[in-house]
Amino acid sequence: FEVFVEIGLGIKEKSPFDDAFTIELANGSYGYLPTPEQHKLGGYETWMGTNNVQLDASEKIADRVLMLMQQLKERE
Repeated sequence: FEVFVEIGLGIKEKSPFDDAFTIELANGSYGYLPTPEQHKLGGYETWMGTNNVQLDASEKIADRVLMLMQQLKERE
């Protein structure tokens, strides 16, 4: 996905690691991953065809990423 900056900054802020960062568009792309707020505003990133996910997909993905990061942190 091409992830909106708000998503990456939110993951970085909530990460259990001091040096967390996000990488996007590695090994392909599935379109845009807008936030629910961006869906409300509209724009080409929210059009069907430029993204193929439900409105709260970014929140679900970020929550899962943070859960996995916490599991890794607990293994340290």
